Amino acid sequence: MTSNHIDKIRQYIQTLATSKTSVEQYNEVKADIEKLTPHECFLLMDERLEMNESHETILGYLERLMMVFYPRLKTFEITPIEDSFLDHMHQENIAFIQHLDHIKEILKKQDFSTHLETLVSLFETCLVFDAHYLKKENIAFPFLEKKEDVFKGVSLMWTLHDQTRKTLKELINSLKGDITFEEISKLIGRYFFHAYGLVQKETYILFPVLSKCSLNELESMREQSFTYGFAFIQTPIYRKSDPIQTSSTSKWIYTTKTGQLSYDQLTLFLDMLPLDCTIVNEKDQVVYFNNPKERFFPRSESIIGRNVVNCHPSHSVNTVLQILDAFKQNKQDVATFWINFKGKKLHIQYLAMRDAQGVYQGVIELTQDVTSIMNLEGEKRLLDWSL
Repeated sequence: MTSNHIDKIRQYIQTLATSKTSVEQYNEVKADIEKLTPHECFLLMDERLEMNESHETILGYLERLMMVFYPRLKTFEITPIEDSFLDHMHQENIAFIQHLDHIKEILKKQDFSTHLETLVSLFETCLVFDAHYLKKENIAFPFLEKKEDVFKGVSLMWTLHDQTRKTLKELINSLKGDITFEEISKLIGRYFFHAYGLVQKETYILFPVLSKCSLNELESMREQSFTYGFAFIQTPIYRKSDPIQTSSTSKWIYTTKTGQLSYDQLTLFLDMLPLDCTIVNEKDQVVYFNNPKERFFPRSESIIGRNVVNCHPSHSVNTVLQILDAFKQNKQDVATFWINFKGKKLHIQYLAMRDAQGVYQGVIELTQDVTSIMNLEGEKRLLDWSL
């Protein structure tokens, strides 16, 4: 059963989503908004998603809603524990805002052509901040999703990340191309709107909710963040969180008709494969990923147990669901893609796992860099090592 103030806010959101709201309507719900919590924000957005409202539709009125919620939500701003995961994320936001403010000061000089090269460089530096978004998507979001279903609403923030990324790339390309100042100004305004807005939502909604995680969970997030790096701040001193206990499995022997491998040998074998490998079980939960020398897409411990649908941005979800549905109905066994990625050609395959009786047991995702393979010509039969 939900509180009365949430029922009234829910009705207000429905009105806001379908039409313009009046000052009188806001005044009727103002006292209820003053009881709102960050956790309830996730609850309300999750309900909109459960109503099959699209991300695009919600984002169409989300900023208006944030303006209404802002006076209440800003009272939840936290002071993170020093040198913690949240502290690092907070410091990154502060440094990023300072960087954006510096760009704004240059733009105020209203001499666009003179400062063009500087602006290109400063906006290209903004690309570094993607490490911040990746840590949210692959560390913070999975932790929250495992706690409560209402936190599925973090997918909205992921969509905002993608919008911000897209706008920044368009902006940089436009600055390097032949485009009018008016068109550039629109892109700059849109990028600032997205970037500043995300910092606000983190500060007043996401961080207060994450601060409720246990110290062990926050330490685990801190350790995992070193996989993605740090944006606009000095890299903190690394420290390990409490290790996962593996003593009971380290003596385990994997045995088949084709041989035996110890636990350590099997781990080495899987990590030495020139492949990114992720395994999803029959319940659509991520249960394993290997740790190859070169990884193409980010992975962190937090995704273990996460629904695979939540591991993808909203624009990819329909494709993921289509693949899973075809595999489960035994209509397909393989889905293959290849993409250009950071100067490499990546070959990506999704393979249906089935037991001896043909019963669906999950999916294997394999990603391989095939750039050098595609360039092979003739034959190579001789060893050409230089010792």
